[in-house]
Amino acid sequence: MTYRQLTRDEIILLGQELDDLRHWEGARDYVSALYGLEPSPRGPHHGHQPHQITISCVSEFQGSGDFREVVSIIVTDTRNNILCYDFSRYWWSQFNLDQQAIERFLGDTSGKLEHANILGDDRIVPALEDLCSQKLGINFAGPARRHDPVTYTFHIDTPPSISFPAVYVPD
Repeated sequence: MTYRQLTRDEIILLGQELDDLRHWEGARDYVSALYGLEPSPRGPHHGHQPHQITISCVSEFQGSGDFREVVSIIVTDTRNNILCYDFSRYWWSQFNLDQQAIERFLGDTSGKLEHANILGDDRIVPALEDLCSQKLGINFAGPARRHDPVTYTFHIDTPPSISFPAVYVPD
């Protein structure tokens, strides 16, 4: 087998692809924790498997020059149906949720993290923000800087491709 040195552009492309893969893995972990990766066993989308996640980040003006990060996350199946959190997932067991709060929440299809306040446990939104920071790389700490809206979309059932899955270096 012969080897060749990657070009500068190929190295840059590989770096971008590996970064995309890292973000995809985090998005997949996020969906796994809150929705599950298998078809939903119950709820309005019984039997539907998560397929795509769309993450939108907007800096929202708060007055006196401060901004805060507003995040919306929408998870859909292959038919583009919006999926709801699967409250039977282990991650949700740390909170006190009642069925009435869950029913109220299920009517919200905006995907805004802050709307999880509807669920009635003040610890949920900070925990969701922590999970977003860990898995999606979104920074909620302190005032945000103004930025243009940013949207990421991943097909969570298909990892991004890598042009050079193996790179060899001399010992």
